[in-house]
Amino acid sequence: METTKTITLSKPLESNDGNTRYEEVNLREPCLIEVEQFYDVQNKASNSLPGMRRLISLVSEIPETELKKMAITDFKQCRDFLTPFLA
Repeated sequence: METTKTITLSKPLESNDGNTRYEEVNLREPCLIEVEQFYDVQNKASNSLPGMRRLISLVSEIPETELKKMAITDFKQCRDFLTPFLA
């Protein structure tokens, strides 16, 4: 199982102030506390998106506010990489 992955975004993300631009997401294997935070958010949400968004943010260091603008196809690539670590 690979422990890191770089995903080139189909649509770059920009911070709300326009000062930071993300053209790719660099993911890594989550640590235990990050998985715990994923499950904390997951258990409070009515769907799986907020929990996975939190986990992507934690392992990529891209703020959740920017990730909310991510294309769903890019999100699915991130989810597909991270899901095996949760099973």
